[in-house]
Amino acid sequence: MKKIIIAVVVLLLLGGGAGAFFLLQGAEDEAVAAEGGEAVVEEEPQGDPIYLSLNPAFLVNFDHNGTIRYLQVEMQVMARDQEIIDKVQVNMPAVRNKVILLLSDQKYDDVSTVEGKDKLRQEVLTAVNEALQFSGKNALDEVFFTSFVIQ
Repeated sequence: MKKIIIAVVVLLLLGGGAGAFFLLQGAEDEAVAAEGGEAVVEEEPQGDPIYLSLNPAFLVNFDHNGTIRYLQVEMQVMARDQEIIDKVQVNMPAVRNKVILLLSDQKYDDVSTVEGKDKLRQEVLTAVNEALQFSGKNALDEVFFTSFVIQ
């Protein structure tokens, strides 16, 4: 009698384990199918980073509670494709115009915090990519502030 009970318990455990495996495997397959039929694999960046300084430094003024404030920012853009860097250089006047308009529209309270600076950095990246009609893999990867002075 003891042997029969042990055999039944072992069979139940094996059956439960197999059932759980197939149920979980089926749920994973459904999730992959819902995402378009293939598992999405994020690509690693290709190539070494190429940096370009947006010289000279950007210097803009803006109003803060009736007081004129100045913002001076030096920045570099980064891409992994020389063609993208070349396009930035050729279109530097349009890039600088877009960045100057964006910088001069900032509020002192926003750019005086780390979070505000990071948000501004993302906005500059988006603005430059839009100005040059870059998107996806054919876009700048990053913008870095190499100097940031508020006065």
